[in-house]
Amino acid sequence: MHSVRFCYRCYIYRCYNDSREILAVPIIRWIILQIKEEKINSNWTISDLIDLEYFLGAGSENDGEDPGFDRSVYLSYADEQGETPRDDARGRRDLIRYWLEKRREREQAAQTGGAPLPGAAFSEAVRIAKILLAALAMIFGAGLAWSLLSYTGREPVNVFTFLWVLVVPQVGLLLLLVLSVAVQKAGAGKAPGLVYPVLAGGIRALLQKTGRLAEKKLDTQKKNRIREVYFLLGKTRTVYGSVFFWPVFIAAQIAGVAFNAGAAGALLIKVTITDLAFGWQTTLRLVPESVHRIVEIIALPWSWLLSPPTAHPGLEQIAGSQMILKDGMLHLATTDLVAWWPFLLLAILCYGLFPRLLLTAGGILMKRRALTGLGFNHAVCDRLIMQMKTPRLDTGGTPYQPAGIRPEASETGELIPDTLWGAAGDTMPAIVVFPEEIADIAGIGAGEPPEDLETALRKYLGVHCVAFIAGEMDAREDSRRVREALEHAPEKTSPRIVIIQEAWQPPIRETLSWIRSIRGAAGKSAGMIIALVGKPAANTFFTHPSETDGNTWEKTIHRMDDPYIRTEMLGEDPR
Repeated sequence: MHSVRFCYRCYIYRCYNDSREILAVPIIRWIILQIKEEKINSNWTISDLIDLEYFLGAGSENDGEDPGFDRSVYLSYADEQGETPRDDARGRRDLIRYWLEKRREREQAAQTGGAPLPGAAFSEAVRIAKILLAALAMIFGAGLAWSLLSYTGREPVNVFTFLWVLVVPQVGLLLLLVLSVAVQKAGAGKAPGLVYPVLAGGIRALLQKTGRLAEKKLDTQKKNRIREVYFLLGKTRTVYGSVFFWPVFIAAQIAGVAFNAGAAGALLIKVTITDLAFGWQTTLRLVPESVHRIVEIIALPWSWLLSPPTAHPGLEQIAGSQMILKDGMLHLATTDLVAWWPFLLLAILCYGLFPRLLLTAGGILMKRRALTGLGFNHAVCDRLIMQMKTPRLDTGGTPYQPAGIRPEASETGELIPDTLWGAAGDTMPAIVVFPEEIADIAGIGAGEPPEDLETALRKYLGVHCVAFIAGEMDAREDSRRVREALEHAPEKTSPRIVIIQEAWQPPIRETLSWIRSIRGAAGKSAGMIIALVGKPAANTFFTHPSETDGNTWEKTIHRMDDPYIRTEMLGEDPR
C-alpha cells in the first residue's frame, strides 16, 4: 500500500514538472514579455489623461492661451525626432504626450502658489484610498478571525463556522466575478457591478475633497475646469474604455489581500500564543467519512504538494474532533483538536489571499493594456492635432526649419509640414457626406465631388477624401452607403466621417436624427466632423459661416454628448 502511494505521488510530481515545462514556463514568459512590451509602448498614466482633459478644457474654451503654442510644440517635436511625426496611433500618442509635458511645464512656470494639477490630485486621492482601504480591510479581517477563534476552554472552535464566515463568501465573490466577466464577454447583458461602483464613488468623493483644497489657490475659471474633470470621471467609458475602472478594481483587490493577510495573521498569532482546540459539529447527521470527503475536496488545490495531516486532517483526526454537545470535550484527544489549524490557514491562503494577489497583478496588466490601446482619436484630440499642424504667421526673422519639414514657404512665411500638404496618406482619411440638396444649391452634379472640396478639406480639416457620398437625407439609405464605404476603407485606418452642412440652416430635429443615424452606422467610436459652410459666394461654395450660426450648431452638437463629434468651419475666416 505504501509503495503504491509512493508511486502515485512520484507520478503526480512528474506530471506536475512536465506540465510546468509545457504550460507554466511559456505562460510566465509570455506574461513577462507582455509587461515589458507594454512598459515600452504605454508611457501614459491615468493622471496624464486627467491632466490632458484639464488642459484641453474638457470641451470648453482654451482660456485665452497663445494660439501659436500648439504649433510651436509640433515644430519642436519634429525637430527633436528629426522627421515629420507619424500620423498612426503610436505617433498620435507620442505627439500628444509631448504636448502634455510642454503644457505642464508652461502651467507650472505660470503658477505661483504651487497648486497641484488635477492628475496629481487624482493620484494622491487614489493612493490615500488604497492605504485606507487596505488598513480598514486588514483590521476587519484580523478582528473577524480573532473573534471566530475565541476559545474559553469549554467548547472548541467550530471549523464549519470559520470556513463559512471567512472562506465561503470569498469563493462566492470570485465565482460572481467570473460569471460577470463571462456574461460581459458573451454580450448577454451588462455585467454585475458588484462593489466596484461603490468604491468608484468613494474614490471620486475623496478626489473631489482633495481637489477642493487645491481650488483655494485657483481662480474661478480654473476651478470650473477642474470640476468639469471631476464630472468627466463618471463619463469616460465612451472615450477611454475601461481605463478608469482598473484603479478601482486594483484597490478592491488590495483590500482583499489585506483582509486575508489580517485573517491569516490573526490565526497564526492565536495559534502561537494560545492553546486552541478545533472541532466540528452539525445538526445534520453527517458521519466522519462524509466530512473527510468534503475536506479532501476543499484541500485539492494544495493536497498534491502537502500530505495529511498537514494538508488536511485524516479520517481518524476528523472522527476524533467531532463535538457532541451532551458529551462535552473530555472524550476528545488533543492531537485531533489541534490538527485543523494548518488546513484552515491553507484555505485562507488558497481561496482568499492568492486569488487576490493574482487579480491585483492581472488588474495592473489590464490597466497597462488599456492605456496602451488608447488611440486619442476623439474630437478634442483631433482638433489639437489639427491646430498643431496648421501653419501660422511667423513674423520674426528666419523661419523655423526642423528636420523632416519641406523647405517650402506658405503665404504666411511659415514652412509647411508634409503631414498637412503632402501626399494623401499623410493626412487623415475621410468619408465625406455632401447632402444632395446642398449639392443642388452649389450646382454640383449628383455623385460628383466639388472641384475645390479636396483643397478645402486639407486646408481647414487636415483630412483627405477617400469616399464621397451625395446624401439623399434618407437615414436608412445614407447609413447603408456609409457602412459600405467603411467596409471598403483601407485596413488599419479609421476614416473620419465628414458631414457638410450649411450653418445658416438651423439644426432642426430631422437633420439631427439623420446625423444620429449616420453615427449609428459608423460606430460609436468613429470620429465625425460636422463641417459648416456659410452662404455660397460667387467664386466658391466653401465660405466661412457667421459667428452666430456657428455657435448655434456647436451648442446643438455639444448637447448630443458625443465625444467623437465636433464642428469645424469649412471656409476662410474673413477676420
